[in-house]
This record gives sequence, C-alpha cells and structure tokens, in this order.
Amino acid sequence: RGLRSGPIELIVVRDDQPFADGGSVRIPDDQPPPQSLFDSQILQPGFNYIETRDGTLLSANVTLPLGLPEEDGPYPTLVEYSGYEPSNPDAMDPARSILPLLGYALVQVNVRGTGCSGGSYDGFAEIERLDGYDVIETVAAQRWSGGVGMWGISYPGIMQLHVASTAPPGLDAIAPLSVIGSIEDTLFPGGIFNNGFGRTWTERVLQGAAARGQEWSEERIMSGDPICASNQDLRVHNPDLVATAVAEPFSTEMSRARSPETFVDEIDVPVFLAGAWQDEQTGGAFPSMIDDFTNAPIVRANLYNGLHIDPLGPDVLVPLLEFYDLYVAERSPAITPVVRLLVSAGTASFFGEPLQLPDSAIAGLPYAQARAAYEEQPPIRILYEVGADAPNLPVARFESTFDSWPLEELIPRRLFLSGDDTAREGRLLEEPDPMAASDAAIATFATDPAEGSELTATDSTEIWGPDPQWDWPAPTAGSGVRFVTPTSEETTVFTGTASADLSIRLPDGEPDADLEATLSDVAPDGSETFIQTGWLRLSRRALAEDATELDPRISNRAEDIAPVESAAITPARVAILPFAHILRPGHRLALTIDTPGASRPEWAFEVIPDPIRVEILAGSSLLLPVVPDDELDVDIPASSPPCGSLRGQPCRTPLE
Repeated sequence: RGLRSGPIELIVVRDDQPFADGGSVRIPDDQPPPQSLFDSQILQPGFNYIETRDGTLLSANVTLPLGLPEEDGPYPTLVEYSGYEPSNPDAMDPARSILPLLGYALVQVNVRGTGCSGGSYDGFAEIERLDGYDVIETVAAQRWSGGVGMWGISYPGIMQLHVASTAPPGLDAIAPLSVIGSIEDTLFPGGIFNNGFGRTWTERVLQGAAARGQEWSEERIMSGDPICASNQDLRVHNPDLVATAVAEPFSTEMSRARSPETFVDEIDVPVFLAGAWQDEQTGGAFPSMIDDFTNAPIVRANLYNGLHIDPLGPDVLVPLLEFYDLYVAERSPAITPVVRLLVSAGTASFFGEPLQLPDSAIAGLPYAQARAAYEEQPPIRILYEVGADAPNLPVARFESTFDSWPLEELIPRRLFLSGDDTAREGRLLEEPDPMAASDAAIATFATDPAEGSELTATDSTEIWGPDPQWDWPAPTAGSGVRFVTPTSEETTVFTGTASADLSIRLPDGEPDADLEATLSDVAPDGSETFIQTGWLRLSRRALAEDATELDPRISNRAEDIAPVESAAITPARVAILPFAHILRPGHRLALTIDTPGASRPEWAFEVIPDPIRVEILAGSSLLLPVVPDDELDVDIPASSPPCGSLRGQPCRTPLE
C-alpha cells in the first residue's frame, strides 16, 4: 500500500544482506487491464476464482437461473460484491434462491482479504473499486452472461457505488439499497464517535477478514482447497480500521476518498436507490448525495420511514424488479402472479409474515412502451406512513412523487423556542418572544453520559418483524428539555432535513458538550411518536462548504475543531436527518434537546464522560421542511396512524 503503480522487484534479505531473488510484482493503477485478462477466464456454475489485474484471486459463486445449463443462455446477470460471505457455496442465501427463479444468473464475490479471496482487507479502499471493475468485466465476458447489473443491500449496496464509479464497460445498471453517502455520517454523526453500530460493524468485518476468520473458508481449506489456504497468508497485513478511526475521530483524506458522495458523479449507468430515514444501521443521511448523480442517465430514488431491510418490502421490491428487467435484462417486466407469490414467500423470513406484492403497472407492455412509461415517472418517490395500515410492516399508506431532492417545492418554516428557565416544558412559536433578552436562558439541563450507551431495542434482530418491542425512554428530569407547538389546526406535511438553530452557553471552564435534537409527534392523548434525530459535539460546529439553511452539515475536519469559549454565547446548528411526516389537526410537534443516545436501535455514542450544564438561550429556533398542500399528488388520509404502528418510529405513552 502506498507504492506507486508499476513493476516492483523483490529481494529477500537476511541480516540486511541480499539473500535471494524474490521475483517481481506489479502494483496496479487505475488504467483498465487488457481485455484478454477477462476473456481468458471461464466461470462455471458453483465455486470459482476470478483473477484481478494484479494477480489476486477473488472467490466467487455462480448460480444460473433455475439450474439451467450454460448453453441455454445468455442470461441477465446480477453481481453481489462485499466482504461478508457472498461466495460461500453452502450459504442459505435468499437472493440465491429468488433471483435465479426470476431468470437471472447471480455471481457473488468476496472482496479481497475476505472469505477465500486473496490479498489483505482494507475496507472501501481504491483497490476494491478496481477489483470490482475486473469482476464486472470478467462476468460480462462469460458466454452465459447477457446484460450485467449489481445487487445488494447495505455493504454490497455500498460496493455498487464504488464499482460503478470506475465505469466498467460491461456494467448496465446498479441498485444500491440501504447505503451511506459518507463514512463520517455513520461513524461520526455530528462529530461524535458511533460506539455502537459504527464500531461493532467494523470490528465484525475485521474479525471475519482475519486468516480463516470466516467459518466456511476454514471448511474449504480443511477439505483441500489450496488456493483458499494460500489466500489467507496476507491477512497479517490487514490494517486496524477501528484504531485508525479512534486515532483520527474527524474527517480525513482517507474517509472522504472512501465516501460515495465524493465519486457518485462518475457513475454513468442507470441507478435505483432506496433507503429508510430511520435505518438502524447505515443511518438516514444518504439522500444528501442524490443530486450528485449528475452523469447517471436514469436515477430512481425510493425514500421512506422504516428500517435497514425494507428495500425487500413489496412497495420497493416491485419497482426494483421492474428496473432490473428494463435496464439489465432489457425486457418487459415479467412480474407474474407466480413471481409475486415466490418473492413474497422468499421475503417472509425477514418480516415475520408474507406480504403481498402490488401489481406492476407496466408488466406485460411491449418493452419500448414499458421503458418509456417507467422513464416518464418523476425520479423521487416518497412513501409516507409505512406501517400505518399493516402495523410495523413495510407497506406504505400513501406515496407522492417529486422531480428533485431536496424538494424544490419546500417552504421552510421557522419556529422559535420560547419559555423560561424554570418551566418544565417550553414552547415552539411562530414569532420570537419580544420580551426575552438575547442572553436570557430559556431552558437548562445537565447532560447524562449514561444515555450515550442506551439503545431503543432490547433485541435488534426482532425489530424487522411486526412486534419490534421498542424501548424509547423519555429523558429523566433535568437531563433534557422539550419545546412543543400549540395544537395544530391543520394538516402539515414535512419532507426533508431540518435544522435546530440553537444559541448555547456552557458554564465557565467547560469547552465542549454533546447535544441531541429529537423531533416527535404528540397525539391528543399524550402519546408521543418518534420522527427523527440529529447530533452535534459543540466543538465540531463549523459548517461544511455545502451546508444549507435546512441542512447544516458540519465539516468535521481537524482544522475546524474549536472549543467553546468560556461562558460565551455559542451559535450551534444541529442537523436533523431527513424525514417525512404528517402532523394532523389536534397533534403537536415537539423538539427535545438532551444527550445523544436512547434514540436508535443500534447506534451508541462515545459522549463526553462528565455531566455538563447546558443553557439554551433566547433566539434559538427550529427550521422545518414544509411541503405545500398543492404539491402532493395524493389525498392524505384524515386519520392518524395508531401509536406504535409506523415502521422504524417508536411510540411511547404519555409522560408522567
């Protein structure tokens, strides 16, 4: 790593003296290798190795449609590429069961340094992108392959963005599902280290990337696979990515280079993107990169309240299958009743029960007509109140479409925080309090470091089903403050990011504090539904160059980190992640400010370990993304979703 591209001669030394000729290796560059590398490789159904431009062999598993022979091809082909266990030939993989039934070949490949693949692992590094190029071109060169796309949720979804940015000629389309736009958004939300999922995911992948770290690779070695055995040798060179993150807990050249938002403008194939605002793993910040896909000929974004696995829900899965049929298979969508039944049964294990797939509006049309109809649809599709009618299950109550993200139709609405330092609950008002002095404290609380490690799910494996058993506690007395609007007299639609623009003062001698801003919906009976959150470490308050009025993203660069001046008034803008929510008559909107934590199923926060007294001053406000009534292309149901029914949005009973 770090060597310039080109041939390198190796010399073995002993006691600093030359001992033997070690031969040579070639350090690859970003120039494509000769076509002969791809044409010379023959992949068979079952387990294979794919050679990349520097000679590294990546393990791959090939599944043809319905067990059909190669000579019956070519078949449209989907590639899954990640550091999990995609190439494990004995895996019980739903994708391996379902996609071939739909007529697709499936090629599942382990990134270098994982499973039986050679090399050492360095997550999301440039070499993984180049390897991905070589994988796509090798698959495209197979005689049984006709049209190549990519498949995958989360890790393999993120890798689609990396690979597509290298523009492999054989790649026809990608569908990144439940992904990130920036590594920092998940690892350092608001500049605070994600000591929950951000850390544990990295540790888990690194453990699997250790020599013989995946059980199935050990089994292959023991059964006599010499390539898998020799491919474990370089694992001693795996860098400790957790130690790197802890040592540099801010934006670095490495983290930026590995963040998709910095290179998705290089993608030149159709893109189908889907993800949830409340995604418990990758988070909900990914929509910020939607407008960066400037070279993709087609972009379709499906956005909704929900959880990590929800792209497999029926409302997203049908347009996803349409997308693959149109841009990979180049055929009219073939979502028949049999296909709908098979897919529904295949996804039931995730959701606890089978969910009926809706009809496809373009299935059965001639190909050109179906594609034209698909491309006439607006690129942004928002699914509202997912789970309301099928409690906690990924079925939307209604939807609307838009031409861009962020929505051009938005009318920002600013509400002002009001109250006094002795009040238990403050107010959110249309106008600032003219009587409040600019340095007057309207609310005070003490941070609670214990909250940093609190989660809202006692068992995160249960939250995908119909009974997630949320545990979303209210802040204890004195550990948070809440501001609430008057009872709404109209229906208001929020869709986008929000900004809690706070004026903060810390006691003398306190240089920093961690804040969490949470939006919630308070029903007439007092029950409270979670909407969305944002976080900020005050010393990381400097904004990024692309920050906007509604999206105050922080730079999180080392040179911008600045402690709070003692007892000074400090402006602090907390970016609240994207959301879509309906506030109905009789309901109230609440903003809670407290310590990060107790707001996510798998995210924990390495907060400042000592309690800190925080004063919120007059002049603080909340800016919200309001969609005008006439911009929605659907009637909004009058009734409110039952408490606890919305997917990914816990509801708690009235506060004592």
